Amino acid sequence: MENIYPSEVSAGVVSRTTLVLVFVLIVGPLGALIPAASGQVFPDITIECADNVELDMSPGSSRSAMASCELENNSMWIEEVSVDIDSEDLDTAGPESVTIGAGETMTISIVMSAAQDLEAGDYLVNVSVEVTSAGGVPVPGLASDADEIGVTIAEFTNCDHAIGQGGGTLEAGQIISFSISISCDSNTDSTTKYSARLIDKSGSSAWPSGFDDQSPQCDVLIPDGGTSANCQFQILTPSNLDSAWEGCVVVLEDGTSIPKSCPSSNVVDVKIEPKSIGIGTIDLTGNDSVFGEYSDEAPIIIGGIAVVLVLAIIGIAMSRRRRRLLDD
Repeated sequence: MENIYPSEVSAGVVSRTTLVLVFVLIVGPLGALIPAASGQVFPDITIECADNVELDMSPGSSRSAMASCELENNSMWIEEVSVDIDSEDLDTAGPESVTIGAGETMTISIVMSAAQDLEAGDYLVNVSVEVTSAGGVPVPGLASDADEIGVTIAEFTNCDHAIGQGGGTLEAGQIISFSISISCDSNTDSTTKYSARLIDKSGSSAWPSGFDDQSPQCDVLIPDGGTSANCQFQILTPSNLDSAWEGCVVVLEDGTSIPKSCPSSNVVDVKIEPKSIGIGTIDLTGNDSVFGEYSDEAPIIIGGIAVVLVLAIIGIAMSRRRRRLLDD
């Protein structure tokens, strides 16, 4: 009769049948002496793994996770079991083989890790086990099992920014101008935005009256893998400022809380002084005025000088009038 099975299939069937017969011949007499309650005669192995684990890929994290699998040997033999761990996208580590006593269970740990640029999503790790020997007798191919571990790569987006030079002491009506550079890491497509906030030296973050934020929108589109960007900020100060305003400008990413005081770094320190009062080309107020460091007291000084001048004029007028009376 013609053989209707492919030769390799036939070979596999014959090989497996041969192994079973050999195993029965070798351990059969021993198996007859052991009660059925001790376990089944033929090699056996099952595996059950954790359903799902999550990998945190954000900067500073370990970018690794551990999952456990339970192996169970329901046979009456001490078994040597090979363990094969496979994943197309993740790096994995775990035992290559274990020894399990008759009727016992064992838990093994599988460590999974990934490159930081791996896209967020769901991945699989396949764990397969096979009994290589039972009771000291090689039995490849007689008992095996497999299970999968679901691994979720969590989404993350992390951005840092650095503020360039700007600020200092300005006169009312001038513009506070500066730029920031932004660097972002991400494993998914996302967006973020930045905005400027004014904080005075007392710690108040309420936007001061008369200051006008004329900055263009600082929106950053972040593709999978990250990006870098630059933004320009311009804040017009009020021209009619009555008294000096002193504080700082901070730039905050959307969702970041406002600090209660000016940070020690990555800020723009500013002092806005009222407009100078001058006569011709003589500056009577401001840092470069004739009063120098006493410019804040300039109105008082000017007022005092004016009073003295008025009194001097009155005195001169009265002196002249007295002389005329004496002459008459």
